[in-house]
Amino acid sequence: MPTTKVETPLCDPLFEREVAKRLSFWWRQEGADLNHVLTRFADLPGHRVFSGPFPLGGAPDDDSAAALFALVTCVVSRERGAAFRRRYALAVRAALSTRIPVDRIFVSFEPTDPADHFTPGTAWAEPTQETP
Repeated sequence: MPTTKVETPLCDPLFEREVAKRLSFWWRQEGADLNHVLTRFADLPGHRVFSGPFPLGGAPDDDSAAALFALVTCVVSRERGAAFRRRYALAVRAALSTRIPVDRIFVSFEPTDPADHFTPGTAWAEPTQETP
């Protein structure tokens, strides 16, 4: 289940929905079931993230576009190669850059084993001695 977590001081439900829609369509083009694509947003006050000693979002009351940024973590199958991850990072940047400057979008990946994702629609094995 590909999961994209976007942490940003920009809190706009319409923007969030548009980003989620664009990323979901990208995944659909890659053959993923849209019901298994998660995009999650978390509010991250800019004055609480630092680049060296400097707040990444500027002063606490700075609402300008220059104060915007996004820290993005993508959880994808560890079988996805570097070229795939780069294509997805570019898709994330394109989706976010309608409101956030491209030079302030940071994307990282957490490769995972798909067998470690348990969703409401999957069959969960009964606990055994090996799986408590």
